[in-house]
Amino acid sequence: MRSGSVRTTVAFVCLLCLATPAVAQTGGHVWPGERYGTAVVAAVVAVFLLQSALIVALLLERRVRRRAQAALIESEARAEIAGVSLGVGFWSWDPDRDGVWISEQCARLLGFERRAYPPLASFLDAVRPHTGASLDDAFEQAMRGGAPFDGEWAVATHTASTRWIAGAIRTSADGHGKRRVTGALIDVTERRSAERLAEDQRRELSHLGRVAIVGELSAALAHEINQPLAAILANTRAAQHMLENGGIDAAELRAILNDIESDDRRAGAVIQRVRGLVKKDNGELQLVSVNDVVGEVLELAHSDLIHRGVVVNPRLLPSAPVIHSDRVQLQQVLLNLIMNACDAMSDTSPTERVLVIATSVDNGVVRIAVHDRGTGIAPGSLESVFEPFVTSKKNGLGLGLAICRSIVRSHGGNMWASNNPDRGATIIVSLPIAIEPRTTSDDHRGSSPSPSTASTAATSDAGVKGFSSSSTGSAMSSPATASAK
Repeated sequence: MRSGSVRTTVAFVCLLCLATPAVAQTGGHVWPGERYGTAVVAAVVAVFLLQSALIVALLLERRVRRRAQAALIESEARAEIAGVSLGVGFWSWDPDRDGVWISEQCARLLGFERRAYPPLASFLDAVRPHTGASLDDAFEQAMRGGAPFDGEWAVATHTASTRWIAGAIRTSADGHGKRRVTGALIDVTERRSAERLAEDQRRELSHLGRVAIVGELSAALAHEINQPLAAILANTRAAQHMLENGGIDAAELRAILNDIESDDRRAGAVIQRVRGLVKKDNGELQLVSVNDVVGEVLELAHSDLIHRGVVVNPRLLPSAPVIHSDRVQLQQVLLNLIMNACDAMSDTSPTERVLVIATSVDNGVVRIAVHDRGTGIAPGSLESVFEPFVTSKKNGLGLGLAICRSIVRSHGGNMWASNNPDRGATIIVSLPIAIEPRTTSDDHRGSSPSPSTASTAATSDAGVKGFSSSSTGSAMSSPATASAK
């Protein structure tokens, strides 16, 4: 029985007791003494009935309260069991009270005593985020204004260590409009540590991949460096010969010195590019021009492309798209794709070894397409080629494309392969165009076009669809000039 029903019953009994004397007086003529005795008896009966009604009401109220307390204890016990089994800490706060109910798991997570009801101020000091960003304001609005809240942040524990928690806050109201704020917390420190470890391992694997690429290019790089060094040596000997003969021509000597400086800068640039690939990167994102990165990679692979007899046809957008990227990692991706394309054309006729690199923009993303005229990819392997240890090379490890896709996806993009209508294959890299400055702490897991719906359109937009040997031969420049700025 509810408390409202109990009060109604008591009121009815009281009215009945008050009406008893009036009913007793309606029986006809009564002597004064009898009337006084009847009134006394009626009053005694009324008091007795009133006391009985109050006792019954108190018993019923006590029973209802016990049931409510039992239900609350059972609910808290269930929350405790769920929290311990799932590692979730629950808490609840009634704005009319100062204390906050917290579960055992929540107390353990925040460093409170078990079964404690900490004051609101102490609870907020322990759980409130201090990020200095919008997350702090959202938390305050959830506690005071009733707005829903979800987020992850770091808290300092009683042992002076830092733990990461994920939390949610919701506000509910009963039929009388009374608010109650409830929340849940879960420790995600281990998950954060695992993600950080996975990112470190991915970065290490990416670094090893770059070292392997430089190893493959070592002969070409040695030739790239030997050329300016040989020119420097020849110009130095010419200057020495001029001094020995005593006929110094100032203009000619100045030209010799200019050539030495130019060759020195050229050799230094090659060394700097190689050093940038070999050194470990810290994953710092910066605004990068896609066209500039493509040009840098082609300069780095210049001698190797000449040695392989590959003609490069760059088809880049006039206005270079800008993206948020790690420049070294993006260079690694494109260099790997270029070398794979050259390997795929190793059995192709020298007159048809054409490599097309094209850029296009569509729906806020920039696409870089690397098109070769090799043997293509088996239709059933268009997706599996990006899996680790899957390779068609005799001495390959099958890690290059897997590393490249992981790098692209860490930048919020995607990467897929498709076969060309005539011959060869195209690998497409899709990356979001930079809109506003971001830092490495931002979430880069943005959406990207689906390979199944975008690969054909991207290939067409990039200008690499339907190439044939007859249509490309006259348009291609020589390897020495097409692959270097």
